[in-house]
Amino acid sequence: MSFSNEWEQRYAENTHLSVWPWSDVVSLTRRHCRDLGAHSRVLELGCGAGANIPFFQALGVDYYAIEGSPTIAAKLRERLPQLASNIVTGDFTQPWDFAPGFDLVIDRASLTCNGGQAIRRCLRQVYDALRPGGFFIGVDWYSTLHSDYALGEEGEDRYTRKAFTTGSFANTGNVHFSDQAHLRELFGDFQLLALEEKQSQRHEPADHHRFASWLLVARKPLG
Repeated sequence: MSFSNEWEQRYAENTHLSVWPWSDVVSLTRRHCRDLGAHSRVLELGCGAGANIPFFQALGVDYYAIEGSPTIAAKLRERLPQLASNIVTGDFTQPWDFAPGFDLVIDRASLTCNGGQAIRRCLRQVYDALRPGGFFIGVDWYSTLHSDYALGEEGEDRYTRKAFTTGSFANTGNVHFSDQAHLRELFGDFQLLALEEKQSQRHEPADHHRFASWLLVARKPLG
């Protein structure tokens, strides 16, 4: 299983519990997927504590999720019984039981917790699961310009780091970073509609830590 036990531990300890919809998820979805509504199908990879669920419920879509942590998935099903059968525990880099035909697959910094082989395997499944013309939105795919790219140890490839003991990713397992060429290669079968790198640098405390990540919107061709 590709899902890291470190994240199960974080959720069991009630840490990393984001509960408000991520603004980039909201803005990219509203900008590029304006027709989402009743009878549209949305799949979220790694929904965590369910931060984005209220946003998609407000749109009236049929929401589904695959979450690797049994702890947080069970809490979500208890809190949202109407979605209990749609939120499954599992490894989204392995075969899914959901029927294809999704209008949107969304990922906010979940696929980045894997090595390159698992990411490629998952993106092949995303492609097959989308209807023609369907969208994939990726938020906070970490950039190689991120300060923490220099931390930890090299994983299975030069874009994957592991064994972080300090920094933002301490004790979270694998973290995958990307540059523009790598992303264009990963999404070679898709039409890339948007690709944006965002950066911020911290001045207080004066450690000059740089956060850098990618926002991307990809579409499955109609043909």
